[in-house]
Order: sequence, then C-alpha cells, then structure tokens
Amino acid sequence: MKIAIVDDEVLERKALQKMIRDHLPNMEVVAEAANGREAVEIANEYKPDAMLIDIKMPGIDGLEAIELIRRHHPDMKFIIVSAFDTFEYAKQAMRHGVKEYLLKPSRKEEVIGALRRVYNELMEERKKEEENKELQQRVHQLQKLVEKEWLSVLMLEEVSSEEWKQWETLFPFSIDSGMFMVIQFPSGGKKEVWKQWVEQVLLEKAATYYVIGRIIDGQMPILFFTDIPEKTWKPMIQSLAHDLVQQFEKQYEETLYIGLGSPASQLEGLRYSYYEALAAVQYYASQKKAKSGFLPKKAVLASAAIDQTEREKRLFDVVREGDFKQALTQCLSYIEEIAFHHPFPIVKQKMEETFILLGRMLTDFGISYERTTTFHSCGSLEELKRTATEQLQHMVHYIQAWRHQQANGKIGKAKDYIDEHYHHPLTLEEVAEYVGISPYYFSKLFKDRFGMTFIDYVTEVRIARAKKEMADPNKSLKEICFLVGYNDPNYFSRVFKKHTGMSPTEYRKKLHFAT
Repeated sequence: MKIAIVDDEVLERKALQKMIRDHLPNMEVVAEAANGREAVEIANEYKPDAMLIDIKMPGIDGLEAIELIRRHHPDMKFIIVSAFDTFEYAKQAMRHGVKEYLLKPSRKEEVIGALRRVYNELMEERKKEEENKELQQRVHQLQKLVEKEWLSVLMLEEVSSEEWKQWETLFPFSIDSGMFMVIQFPSGGKKEVWKQWVEQVLLEKAATYYVIGRIIDGQMPILFFTDIPEKTWKPMIQSLAHDLVQQFEKQYEETLYIGLGSPASQLEGLRYSYYEALAAVQYYASQKKAKSGFLPKKAVLASAAIDQTEREKRLFDVVREGDFKQALTQCLSYIEEIAFHHPFPIVKQKMEETFILLGRMLTDFGISYERTTTFHSCGSLEELKRTATEQLQHMVHYIQAWRHQQANGKIGKAKDYIDEHYHHPLTLEEVAEYVGISPYYFSKLFKDRFGMTFIDYVTEVRIARAKKEMADPNKSLKEICFLVGYNDPNYFSRVFKKHTGMSPTEYRKKLHFAT
C-alpha cells in the first residue's frame, strides 16, 4: 500500500515514516508534504492509496486539502493525525469520509492499528472490484454466446412470433431493424486469427451495434443494428465493407469478399437480408472483379453460357443435400438471371415449373410433400423471392428430416469415434468431417439423437472415465486430468465439480472411504 505523509513538523513526518518502515513491510511511504497545497500536488503526482495528514498547517489546512483531493481521487483513504481534539473537527472529518482520527503525540500502536485497518479495508475493496470485474466479463461472454445462438436461429431455424419476443427480452438493444454482412475468408487455416482481426477493426470503426455469428464454411455473418435512415445507413455499411477488404489485403496479402443484404425489419425481413448477403458474397467471390457490395440486379453466378438446365441441376443438387444456404444462393441468382432476360410473367411461370419439379423430386424420395402456395399471385420480384425462400425452407426441412433418418448410422459412428478418442483435443468439426456430415448439420443431428450437445457428450465421457481412473491410488489427479483429455488441471477440477457436485479430491476421498 502506498502512503503519503502530510505534516508541517519535520520530526513528526520522520517519526511516522520510521513506524511504517519498521513495522509495516507491506506499506511504502512514497511522498511527504509540509502543507495542504503540497498535499494536493503529491496526491495528483503519486496517487497514494492512503494519506496521513495533519489539520492545522500553513495556507490550506488538512480538511480543505482532503476536500480538494477527494474531487479527483474519491477512493483515497485518509488518516488524520492532529493535536486538536474538538468535536467540530471530528464532525468535518466524518463529512469528508475520514474514518481514522488520531491525536498527537502519535502512539505507535494507534498509528499501526489505524494503518492496518485502512489496509484491510482497501484490500477488501480491491477484492470486490476484481470479483465485480470478473462477473462483468462472464456476463459479457454469456451475452455474446446468446447473441451468436440467436443469430444462428435467425438465419437457419423456424421461429415463431412468441419465440421471437422471448429472444427480444434477452438483449439490451432493439432487434427491430438491421442489415447483414457476410464475409468470405480465403481458404486456409487462419480463420480464427482473421476473425479476431475483423472483430478488432469493427470495434474501432463500426458506428452501430452489431452481432458476429459463427464461421461456417469459411463464411462469417455479421448483423448490424441501427435506427438511422436507410439512405445514410447503406452507404455507411458499404464503406465499412470496402475498408475491411482494403485493410485485410494490406495486412495479410489475401483477398476478402464481402456481401451485403438490404436493410430490413422484423424476423422475415432480417432473414431475407442474410440470404441476400449470402448470395452477394457468392457472386463477388465467383466473379473476382469487385470484392464487396450488394447483390447486383443483373448478377449472374456463372457465365451466361450456362443454360437453364444446368442451373436447375445445381439447384436440385443443393436441395437434395439439404443445404439451405447454397440452395437459396442458387435460387436467388437464378431468379435474377431470368428477370434480366424475361418479363415478370415469364419469371413467375419459370419458377413455378422449377418448384413443381423440386416437389416431384421429394416425392421420388418417398417424402409426402404438398405445396401450399404458387408464384402466380406474386405482384413483384421481391414478393416472388420471398415466396421462393419460404418454399425452399419447407422443402429443405423435409429433406433434412429424410436425411436425418439416413444419417443415423453416421451419428452412431461419430459416437464410437468420440468414445475412442475422448483423450484427444476433439472438435465438432473434426468429428463431423470424419463421418462426412457438415458441422452445422452434424451438431443438430447429434443433439436430436442423444439429447445433448456434442460438447456435453464429450465432457460426460471424459468425466466418466476420470471417475474410473480415480479408483487407482497410484495415479495423481494431475495425471488423470491429462489422461482424459484436459490440459488444465484447474479447468478439469471446475468441470468435474460442475458435473458431480464434488471436486476431484473430494470424490476420490469418498471413493476410497467407501472401499
């Protein structure tokens, strides 16, 4: 603890300094002053934790000095050491938050006792500050996890209006209006580094609240929220995307592609903004001319030489795979191309024919599916896109359910792989690749099949194995920690206690006592 001594008597200052040096090794006198004015100056320069100060001094007295100092250093502690034992001084001292009032001549025991009480109070305050800081960090991390989960739900799940309202209550910001950006990273193994870089740039440059989603297939979605007019908002986000592309190329000498979705409101509008951004980033990555922007009205994902039959085949392939993201990207691009070459009635007719064929494909799989809407009633190209999006969602939902049945064998294979390799640093992506399923789809299938997430299952396997290993008294807890796949004994201890209600040490004692 840093201490300053303020007294106009040199001998008094030296006596106090000697008491502290001889009896309080965890305290250090960092400065001395002979009057109130100097006290204010050393408070600003040295920022001591506590100050021993006299009342009656030339110029500014001790109480005035305390009042001035506390304006800029409200947490500083003060101990008055004075020859004046009057109620009026004591009352003023209390008003300024002074808790220790000692009388001269200073007795060693009283000075040391007062300083120790102040030290204990300071340590308790710092401990609480650290705890509060840690709690705030945890809340912040939890908030980010909730936001990411919500973003995944928004992009890829069916959400009822009631669920939407429940999500809204979890956030400290309005989710009524927003627009999507989707970043396509280069192929390679630096995606986490690049993600951290993007987060840092956004922290410095983004003028509005945003939520960053998970990286899937090298693509990272970002949803920006704002209530400023669209004519101001769109150029602002477009400029931000341009800056990201330029700075990324300068920093990493790699190319970044960014697609933007139109500003929108409410659930369906925000979801459609995501699909637009997804189609846009696919377009720019395929064209390799411009590197960021909104989906052009004349956008064509491949060259004009690709005929309608080939385009339909691509759409059918991604629908058959249950890949809604790619299906929608292909579909929106297909609609834009048809609209560029044909009048709107022809666009409606061609899309009607395409979706009839998609429905037949589902029937061929043995899926009972019946369309409830057609494209004939659509009054605009935007309405036609929304109708196509809704129908694709339903179709892919049926396909995924059908594939879920087909994938049961693969999920069982994944479980066996986890059971055999739990002691390695397993990741969801690694296991998904092993069984040949996309990470997102694998995550959903795994939870549906076993009633728990991938991480929860891996943890359960590791904890069960740890319990068995603890029966061997020759193995230390640290050794067991590494044997079951953890690299940090402290983290292992926390996880173990969370799942069993006991620390590893407590569990082992109970186990050996029972035997």
